[in-house]
Amino acid sequence: MNSVFVALCAVFLAAMLMGGVNADAGRSACQDESELGQTYTHHFDAAKYWLCETLGVPATEVDCPSGLAYMHLLKECIPWASYIWKKPEMPPTVA
Repeated sequence: MNSVFVALCAVFLAAMLMGGVNADAGRSACQDESELGQTYTHHFDAAKYWLCETLGVPATEVDCPSGLAYMHLLKECIPWASYIWKKPEMPPTVA
């Protein structure tokens, strides 16, 4: 196994264990009406996104169809070949 991959996994795991990484990072708490019907980038899986459906209920995790990744700038799932990573932003309220 690639030693760089193993090292990155170890760092990520250590950060999670120390509480430095929120497993729901990017998940909207849907506490503001402006968030309803909006989608937000899933910070750890580009093939997923968060959908805010109900006021006061944290956003639901949604999977893009197979072979697609979520592009927040376009607000849709697109082919991986067209996907460009952008630094994720936090929603107005966070779960």
